[in-house]
Amino acid sequence: MTDPGGEAETLALSDRQQQILRAVCRDYIVTGDEVASSALVRRHGLRWSSATLRQELADLERMGLLRRPHRSAGCSPTALGLRRYVGALPRFGGPNPELASAVDLSFERLREDPSGGMRAAVCVLSEVSGCLAVSFVGTAQSGRMEQVDVVPLVARRALVVLTMVGGATHVQPVELDALDEGSDPGVELRRLQERLRGLCVGRTLLDAREALMRQLGEHEAQVDRLLAQALRVGLTLCAINPLDPLWMQMAGQPALARGLPDAERLGDVLGVLDDDQRLAEVLDQLLPASADESLPRARVYVGVRGLIEAGTVGPGRSRSDDDAEAHIEPSLSLVGCRVPTGRGAGAGGPDRGAVALLGSARMDYAALIPLVEYAARALAARMCA
Repeated sequence: MTDPGGEAETLALSDRQQQILRAVCRDYIVTGDEVASSALVRRHGLRWSSATLRQELADLERMGLLRRPHRSAGCSPTALGLRRYVGALPRFGGPNPELASAVDLSFERLREDPSGGMRAAVCVLSEVSGCLAVSFVGTAQSGRMEQVDVVPLVARRALVVLTMVGGATHVQPVELDALDEGSDPGVELRRLQERLRGLCVGRTLLDAREALMRQLGEHEAQVDRLLAQALRVGLTLCAINPLDPLWMQMAGQPALARGLPDAERLGDVLGVLDDDQRLAEVLDQLLPASADESLPRARVYVGVRGLIEAGTVGPGRSRSDDDAEAHIEPSLSLVGCRVPTGRGAGAGGPDRGAVALLGSARMDYAALIPLVEYAARALAARMCA
């Protein structure tokens, strides 16, 4: 996963390495095949000797940007390599004028029929991109927490299940502190669960966060490991932003099966897509608002594991997990953009929204990033006029 220009930009590459990486990524996106050094010379007119090119490819492989199954094979970009490629793409300008006109036409009846208008729009986006297209607008919930349960996983990981008044449920994996030597794990988790219930139940997420922050300040000088852990886990829960999608539409589900033949991972993705509320919350977490709301910027996530876990694990996800995934062969990617709705739920309208494409990691990022940004602006203009 990546915000263009993010983690991968920390790697220092020479101009020549940048050019070679760009050529490999582009060929991989177009053909889907491993890229041989001879093909790079033929297609891109690279002027360096074969020995120099092979050395640079080997260096890029050592950096984790390229992968080769064996020495004599061609290469393909890793998830980290695609992140670097996406981060270097120009971020200005609009989509192809014909595509922009198609998006505009699909949104024409949006205000009279929001659900039907959004359906038309995602069908257009899916058709022109070859990806699954998702669009939603909604409002943030302000309900109170009714129950908190802690379910042990393996090692020091656990699931915290948060139940809101009205029945909405949110599951948050967390990393727990090490147990005291000789303590009973079951007893320890039950005590933590009771502390969390006392801190959170009966409060809204916003009220609970304020109370937790006050207690954190009051108890920071005290030696109470269990309370400190309960406060930390409670603050992680309060980072959840439950959403109520007013309208959500998607089109192009068959594209996922073509892009991700791994049935187990496909099942994980479909599980998110089948739950409108959870999908809205995942997209809301992954696609924070741009600093300039009048010019929304898309974010790109490469790799389906990163997509699902970024939206459900959040603060419980370790840096080592990200590092391990950076070098894997990518499968699916997400290009998404927050809709700048410009109004709050209190004003009687949506205060959240997103437009996103989910498809093969070989998607044409250079064309689809501006298309998604344009669609987000078009949706905002019609929903909030």
